[in-house]
Amino acid sequence: MPSGRARRLVAASLPVIVVMYAWATLEVDASPRALVAVAGVALVPSLPARLGVRITAAALAWLSVVVVIVQAGSASVGEIVERGLADAYALAPPFVATAHTELAVLVALLAAMFALGVAVTAGDRPFVAAVVIAAGVGTPATINPSRNTIAMGSLALLAVLWPVAVAAAPDRAAFGPGVAVVSAVTVAAVILAGIGARPSVAALDWRSWDLFGESHAGRTVALVWSSNYAGIDFPPGKTTVLRVTAPRRSLYWRATTLDSFAGDRWIEALYSTTQGGQGRNLPPDELLPEAAAKPRNWVEQQVEVRALLDDHVIAAAQPVAIDTGSAPPPRVLSGGVMVKTGGSVPPRRYTVWSYAPRPTPAQLVKSPASYPRSLSRYLDVGRPTVPPFGTPSRASEIESLFTDVRFRALLPYRATWREARRLTVGARSPYEATIAIERWLRSGGGFVYDERPPLSSSLPPLADFQQRTKRGYCQHFAGAMALMLRYLGVPARVAVGFSSGTWKDDGWTVTDHDAHAWVEVWFAGFGWLPFDPTPGRGTLSATYTNASDSADAIRALGTGRFLGSSAIGRTPTRRGTPAQVEGPAENRVNWLGIAPFFVVAALLVGLAGAKYSRQLRWSSVRDPRGRASAARAELAAFMCDQGAPVTSSAPVSVLVGELRGLGVGSDAFANAFSRARYGPPAVTGPAADETRAELRKLLSVLRVRLGPARRLRGFLAVKSLRRS
Repeated sequence: MPSGRARRLVAASLPVIVVMYAWATLEVDASPRALVAVAGVALVPSLPARLGVRITAAALAWLSVVVVIVQAGSASVGEIVERGLADAYALAPPFVATAHTELAVLVALLAAMFALGVAVTAGDRPFVAAVVIAAGVGTPATINPSRNTIAMGSLALLAVLWPVAVAAAPDRAAFGPGVAVVSAVTVAAVILAGIGARPSVAALDWRSWDLFGESHAGRTVALVWSSNYAGIDFPPGKTTVLRVTAPRRSLYWRATTLDSFAGDRWIEALYSTTQGGQGRNLPPDELLPEAAAKPRNWVEQQVEVRALLDDHVIAAAQPVAIDTGSAPPPRVLSGGVMVKTGGSVPPRRYTVWSYAPRPTPAQLVKSPASYPRSLSRYLDVGRPTVPPFGTPSRASEIESLFTDVRFRALLPYRATWREARRLTVGARSPYEATIAIERWLRSGGGFVYDERPPLSSSLPPLADFQQRTKRGYCQHFAGAMALMLRYLGVPARVAVGFSSGTWKDDGWTVTDHDAHAWVEVWFAGFGWLPFDPTPGRGTLSATYTNASDSADAIRALGTGRFLGSSAIGRTPTRRGTPAQVEGPAENRVNWLGIAPFFVVAALLVGLAGAKYSRQLRWSSVRDPRGRASAARAELAAFMCDQGAPVTSSAPVSVLVGELRGLGVGSDAFANAFSRARYGPPAVTGPAADETRAELRKLLSVLRVRLGPARRLRGFLAVKSLRRS
């Protein structure tokens, strides 16, 4: 087996490929070229012999990947991390990279980080590399637990054992048997897993682990679907409440809607619909478009209620048909909400079909503010009903409400109305107004997700949240957005239920931690569509929600980077004149955001270069006595950087005393140094070689004693450079 660079490259190649493949499984149709490119960059730091140089090279390689990715996109590093993390918690992998570019970039950066860690350690620290490989393969595997667990596990095992086999094979003759042993162990593990010894997929889902808690197998969860702004407490362990077999498309599982604003909170005020359904079909709903009556537009869901005690029947979007089997059919309320029939038990297994359209921003921009009379109840802001969007003189009519003595309860919301009006002063359609409010609450208004927000005794909860604290959870965000939209004349309501949950085993697993509230907005031609203003939650695959900065929305709205360069929420534009699009600015590199990385990289390179040049100077000495002095100076510099009170010119006796304090014997080094420095010319040459050899042994022992953290601190120290 070759030594040196070739050995390190061979040891790192296979694990790096496996790590990159594991992260690529999180994406749909991941680019092979990109994977090969990142893997190639990651393998470069495996070539240098010294660990410090490899670490520096890995840091520079990772920074180069960051720079290339940022230059290729239009977002700063901070924006990539923020939006990528938000998508990571809301999307079920694998995701479409072109639709979620920030998450794709974040995955690439993490994959590169683990691959570089493998490249640095695989050649001469195989056991450290095994830990890095296990984390690099295990992290994406647990994010996306699926039916290929045996294949992924076998690849992970092969990658972990590979550097150990390479390190244990000192020559070419031993390399072949080492590879054979690794292959045999991997094949045996695959066979055992295939006959039933593998762990279940659930065991790989680290998000459901509760190692020190009680068993939740028999727990029943009861949820109250009403406004509560006093704070929430999720239990420490997750309980699976629903199992939904449905397409791999993120949807909200709705329990009910809070369609009436009572002055200080949203409440469920639904009414029974006329029983006019046929068979499994629900009664017709005049607020649904004609397309909802065609089965080809339906989304089928097979729902199994695991541990949920609730009268409501859970379904996606706008349910249009249901089959409860032998259980009594549910009672249907307004808005498509379903509840158990009086005296009966809610069905535990049922099939429901929903109308869940996916219109594009271009289609929604063209959706007119044309509302049937039955929608007027969704424009109620707490007794009075406001005029619909686009009504002439509607702003003055709303302002007059706050001076009407009959509506004194509205006064705390005057600032809410004015903020909504300011944010949408240039909006030309209900859709523009909707995503302006959604985007402001999610990221532009300075709001923070907080499950224990501060309370106010002087203002109603939603007014206090929107105007003062800017801290709250999903009920605050959804309630505030729905109220602001109603003041703008856009029919809206609060929906409550569950976010999509986790995709595994060809279905959705929904836990009590997925309980959520969002907003449903009515659009002509499509019916009720979901929008989610809560930061970090509810980023669905549909283009109409959280689409304020998507490419489709930019083209449809003609606003550049919406809410970044548009007129919405800033200065008015003339009606009918789209705001200017900042085309070239979108591709400019945010050098201010990248500058800190270059500064840190420059400092690290400078420090490594100074120490490396000093090392070369010591190594270039040819005179035996000078070589002994250089060895003493190198040992003194190492100890100085570790905090010992010595300089590079410290005598050997002082160094020996410091080493004894650390429990390290150095008599052999001291004796060899003495012979090389003060002995007769005939012995100085061999003694100098012995001094260098003993120095290597001492440094090896010291590095083991100090550990990685102190060694890193020593590498970053500059004391030895100042005291040289």
